[in-house]
Amino acid sequence: MKKSDFEFLLQILKDNAGWNFSEENYYILDKKISNYLREKNYVSSEELIDELRLGSKPLIAQIIEYLSMSDTYFFRDYSVFTHFENTVLPYLKEANRATKKLRIWSLGCSSGQETYSIAMAVKNKFLGLGEWNIDILGTDLSGVAITKAQRGIYNNFEIQMGLPARMIIDNFDYENDAWQIKDDVYRMVEFRKYNLLDDITFSEKYEVIFCRNVLRFFTPEYQKMLIEKIFNTQTRNGFLYLGMNEQVAGIEKFYKKVPNFSCLYQAVDFQKPETPKASLPGGAASEKAMPSFVKPQGLSGAHPLMSEVIGSKE
Repeated sequence: MKKSDFEFLLQILKDNAGWNFSEENYYILDKKISNYLREKNYVSSEELIDELRLGSKPLIAQIIEYLSMSDTYFFRDYSVFTHFENTVLPYLKEANRATKKLRIWSLGCSSGQETYSIAMAVKNKFLGLGEWNIDILGTDLSGVAITKAQRGIYNNFEIQMGLPARMIIDNFDYENDAWQIKDDVYRMVEFRKYNLLDDITFSEKYEVIFCRNVLRFFTPEYQKMLIEKIFNTQTRNGFLYLGMNEQVAGIEKFYKKVPNFSCLYQAVDFQKPETPKASLPGGAASEKAMPSFVKPQGLSGAHPLMSEVIGSKE
C-alpha cells in the first residue's frame, strides 16, 4: 500500500472509530487489508482506497468492523486467567454469598474464546452453579464475530489453542467434525454486538470487566472518555482487567492499580475517603459493594487471601 493511501486509511480510522494507529502498525493493517481485498475480490488496495475516498459510510463501517476482528484463543495470557480463577473469583464467591449473583463483562470479545474462558473459570471455582445467578456478557463491534461466538462451535485448530485435553472433554461436545460448547457453560453467557463509542443501552453493573487490548489503539482523548464510561458500568470497588502492560490515559481518576499484577485495576469508591495503604478487607460485601483493597478502619487482621493477591506475579 502506498504511503499516501496508508495515511488516508489512518485518518479514516481516526475520524470514524477513534483509533490512533501509527506507521508502526503498518504491517498489522496491511495484512488485514490484504485479507479483506482477497475476500471481497478487489484488484488492488488502490481500488479500495479510491472507493473510500468517495466517502461511502457503509464501506467505511464495513472496513472498521473487519479491522476490529482480532486474533484470539482460549485462556489467552494464561497468567491472567490463573489469577482471576484463583484470587479474584474466591473474593466474589465470598462477597456475593448472600445474593448468589455474579455479573462479568467481556468487552471486545471477538469470536467468543475469552468469554467462554471466563465461564469455564467460573465453572471450575463455583461448585453448585445451579444456586447462582451468573451472567457473563460478551460484546464486540463485529457482527460476524458475535455470530460465531453465539454459535459456540470451534474447529480442531481453534479448540487446541489454549485448551488442554481434559478441559476440552469437560466443556465441549464433538459433533460433525467440530466442538460445541456444553450447555452448562453456554447458559452462563450472552453475546451482543456493541460499539464502545455508542451509548450503553444495558443497565447492569458488573463486578468484573475484561477490556484487554481494546483501548490501546484509541486516541488519549477517546481513552479518557471510554474509561469513564466503563467505570460507570462497574459495581463499587469492581475489578477491571486491561491488556498486559496496557497504558490508558485518565485511568488513575477512576481506578487504582492492584499491587504486583500489571493489568488488574480496582474501581475507586468515591463514597469512601482515600486510604494510601492498599490491602484486603475481611468479611463479606453487599451486592452493590465489591470487597475493596483498602482496609476499613477498625478491622483486625487481614483477609486470608491477602497473601495470594499481594504475592501474585504475572
